[in-house]
Amino acid sequence: MAAASMVFTDCSSTTAAARLLPFTRTTPLLLRTTQYAVVFPRRLIHPPRTLSIHSSSSSPSQLSTASIVSQNEKHEKSDTKLEIVNKRLDGKKVAEKIRGEIAEEVLRMKDAIGVVPGLAVILVGDREESATYVSKKKEACEVVGITSFEVHLPEDATEQEVLDSISGFNEDPSVHGILVQLPLPRHMDEQNILNAVSIEKDVDGFHPLNIGCLAMRGREPFFVPCTPKGCIELLHRYDIPIKGKRAVVIGRSNIVGMPVALLLQVRFIF
Repeated sequence: MAAASMVFTDCSSTTAAARLLPFTRTTPLLLRTTQYAVVFPRRLIHPPRTLSIHSSSSSPSQLSTASIVSQNEKHEKSDTKLEIVNKRLDGKKVAEKIRGEIAEEVLRMKDAIGVVPGLAVILVGDREESATYVSKKKEACEVVGITSFEVHLPEDATEQEVLDSISGFNEDPSVHGILVQLPLPRHMDEQNILNAVSIEKDVDGFHPLNIGCLAMRGREPFFVPCTPKGCIELLHRYDIPIKGKRAVVIGRSNIVGMPVALLLQVRFIF
């Protein structure tokens, strides 16, 4: 069976330019550059039956896909006809639906067992983008009925102060999830701090035991990193099959690139 290809972009990289594999190009098939993604097609020596490429559109919450379909099963170049098909994946629309589903689940949980989920966020320093992320998380919690907790420590706080805050949330039964907003100040040991979060409350999925379970077949992590899971969920919601595809993940960060690669290899394939 002919395979297909998808391109995933790791937008978490702090480098100015994306690190890309050395693709070659013989025809102006597709070249799209935005602030979120750079996609180059590679040489089609024997064109696959379906080649799917997705890249970011003008909005990071919306993705578009391009499919190149060969009409010739035998892949004879002279008879090959290519048809470009675009399909927009509306992340905002999907997110709204998911928020509605979560709000209903929170109400059912409250009625059934009298428990309201609680999410705690620890922010260190005054980075504007980090403060914005935390604010958005609090707004999302309010929309779906989740109780939010926040600890905001100064830039010069000690690592022990952060560890003490994590310990308090670990022991608090009203807190079911803990997020440590990254990046942390340079004088702090990020690995030491993330490892201190209880694995049962590690909703970022960064604890080494959660990542280890994610990488192993037959093991279930308590939580999956949210951005990679969001990429896979978006494909699921649009009934885009993953099994049998060849995927390129651009970027290898612990936050996005590496978990996406793991999800494509051993999780949620159908």
